Amino acid sequence: MQTQARRNTQKKLSGEVVYYLLMKKYKTALFIGRFQPFHKGHLYILEKCLEIAEQVVILVAKAEAKGEVNDPWDYQVRKRMVCEVVNARGIKERVKKIVSCPDYPSDARWLSEVKRRVGEFDVVVSNNEWTLNVFREAGQRVMESGLYKREELEGVKIRALMRAGDEDWKMRVPSEIVKLFENNDTEMIR
Repeated sequence: MQTQARRNTQKKLSGEVVYYLLMKKYKTALFIGRFQPFHKGHLYILEKCLEIAEQVVILVAKAEAKGEVNDPWDYQVRKRMVCEVVNARGIKERVKKIVSCPDYPSDARWLSEVKRRVGEFDVVVSNNEWTLNVFREAGQRVMESGLYKREELEGVKIRALMRAGDEDWKMRVPSEIVKLFENNDTEMIR
């Protein structure tokens, strides 16, 4: 027969274990992507960031790029894509900010500019080997999120489907992105 003190101790320990499991490992995760377009692979990484961190900073990379086959959308359109998903999924309060950064010929200059624009962060979550190496060499914590359906969710393939008028692209992006493209009066699909 358990004593009341023992039951109270077990109850307290159970509560502490649950609290510990709900705690996040990091305060702020940094998620970097071009988002050309924001697809379900990006959503997977964003969800991984939110599993390990209290909040996330999203950096739209190659911000100066637009109107090219591999980079059709400018920063404002890509930011809008991210915002649509974040707002619709109820995670706006956990996205600390969305910032941009252009490319630089020097890795050191790019890293310095990212840090200036982003501010403090605890871990970089990515699958891009170059990104991981730049931050790793700078002594930053990095985490590979793992690939999610890479064969289907590669940006170059999604853009090709969109340009070809193949409706299959809609299965590869979050529903919020489909709505954004379908409801926008400007030519979003290039």
